[in-house]
Amino acid sequence: MRLPLLTAALLLGLFAFSPRAIAADPYPNPYAPETFAKPEMKAKKNLVPFREDSGLITAEYYLSTGKYSQALSVLNAVLSRHPMSADAYTYRGYAYYRLGDRKKARENFAKAIAINPKHLGANRYIAQSYLDSGNLARALEQMQVIRLTCGDSNCEELDELEAAVNRYKRGQKVQEEAPAEDDEED
Repeated sequence: MRLPLLTAALLLGLFAFSPRAIAADPYPNPYAPETFAKPEMKAKKNLVPFREDSGLITAEYYLSTGKYSQALSVLNAVLSRHPMSADAYTYRGYAYYRLGDRKKARENFAKAIAINPKHLGANRYIAQSYLDSGNLARALEQMQVIRLTCGDSNCEELDELEAAVNRYKRGQKVQEEAPAEDDEED
């Protein structure tokens, strides 16, 4: 009696691990090397929202070197290709801010926040613009948004804004610095 059961178990085991049974796996490994060889699994260029040539890296360079007009030119091109880029609106707002156009800066920061309400850079810079216009209450509201977004993690934007608010409360002029190159996204 044992022999037929053992034979049946072996046959079932061989069938279960046959190439046909493996090929019929309803949950294939998406990271298996053969997956990437299939043309239908390759990313299509028009579906990839950002590539190295999207322009944000170039814009960051121009912003960090004080070439704000050149940054605006690059960012306008980026936004024509990627109109839902919160990073591009944030950078464009920063460029306008540094060029002295506070109204356009705030509009761009607001667009970035409308796209991504948790965008740390946009929230940080719009809070700065509120401080510049003497609206401490609105700046503190934005600081609360950043605080909630950061949670328990250490957040550079929150630290910078708290320092700016403290300088503002002491009556010192708040000096804005270039955006960090690792701004994300969220």
